Amino acid sequence: MIVRTAPSIRTYHKGKVIFNEGQESKIAYMIKSGTVDIFRIIDKKKTVMGTLRRGDIFGEMSLLANQKRTASAEAASFCELVVLTEEMMNKLLRASPETVRKMLELLAKRVAATDMKASSSDQNDSFIALATILDLAYREFAYIPRNKQREIENYQMGLSVKSYTDTVKSLAAFSNLEIESFLETVFKLRLIDMKSVKKGDKSAFVERYINIKNFEQFMPSLRNLYKQMRELGANVDQRMTFMSFTDLAQRTGSTPELIYKKVIKEEMPENLLFFNREKAIEWGKGKDPNFFKKFRRPRKALEDLESVEDIIFIDNPTLKKALEGFNFYNISVLYSAMDQQGRDKLKRNVGKKVSQILLREPPTDRDPSDPEVLECCDELLDNVRKLKGVK
Repeated sequence: MIVRTAPSIRTYHKGKVIFNEGQESKIAYMIKSGTVDIFRIIDKKKTVMGTLRRGDIFGEMSLLANQKRTASAEAASFCELVVLTEEMMNKLLRASPETVRKMLELLAKRVAATDMKASSSDQNDSFIALATILDLAYREFAYIPRNKQREIENYQMGLSVKSYTDTVKSLAAFSNLEIESFLETVFKLRLIDMKSVKKGDKSAFVERYINIKNFEQFMPSLRNLYKQMRELGANVDQRMTFMSFTDLAQRTGSTPELIYKKVIKEEMPENLLFFNREKAIEWGKGKDPNFFKKFRRPRKALEDLESVEDIIFIDNPTLKKALEGFNFYNISVLYSAMDQQGRDKLKRNVGKKVSQILLREPPTDRDPSDPEVLECCDELLDNVRKLKGVK
């Protein structure tokens, strides 16, 4: 039996169901006292997703995402619940960044628990959950005090995709592919704007930023469009097909080894790369912790050096001696085709004056296969071999 002790408080005895999965409702709850179990019926069995205690909020998805209950709630002990209406929730979100952060954490943890324990995930739930997390993350971003904004790199460009992705992945079990698919969909629906800033001169990696012009209308607009598309039978979830490095090499007329080099040099966008989660975790279990903290390029024998990319394998005293006969133009040609590691090594071995000029007036980037680059590289490698007594 439900006893109303006050207009805004409800009490439930142990074992009493507060609401059922699939129900519609416009209220959420905050626990004043007692405990509440959140559960789902999976394979005809009751599976408890988590037990909530004093101060916890639940049932918030019905307000934040305007959707039916995604799980059931039951009093695990006698409890007093404060009723939160949509108006009350919106006031809390507008008034307090801390409330936004709390709601974001609650939502993400609920999604994580559901994802780990459910036998299958509902794509609609996933899409709406990612949208709701974005809505809350953007609110938190927008409410950052002005004196704190300058501490965030490129704050004026918007919420960074990396920040949003890190938030989701630290609290919920979504993959990068699911997040990328979601962002691409809402961008195509013109619900968000995206801007990009390239990382470095030669890198294909970019930092992307999300802008939502009117974030108060983001969720209502998204829900309306999503509902219309579902009614029309459209599938807003991106379906991706995957290929291995070998497949990509065959398609592009390259080799797997060269594709690996492109990845190492950050010449391929990050969103093209992924790991099979289960296999990657299993593989990683057998590795020493230091395996993931250090990287060493495979060494090359002197007779195997053939391109400007191989100059990093030459020891510094020999490289410095081999460059002595090079004029500034030839050095700049080599520099123009190198990655950052190669450029740093070259600058350490050409003298302070030349190094400063390269920094102040860097030459235009060239491809390592440029004929002039190959000619300068051959001359340098010939000098190195002579110094080392290798024919």
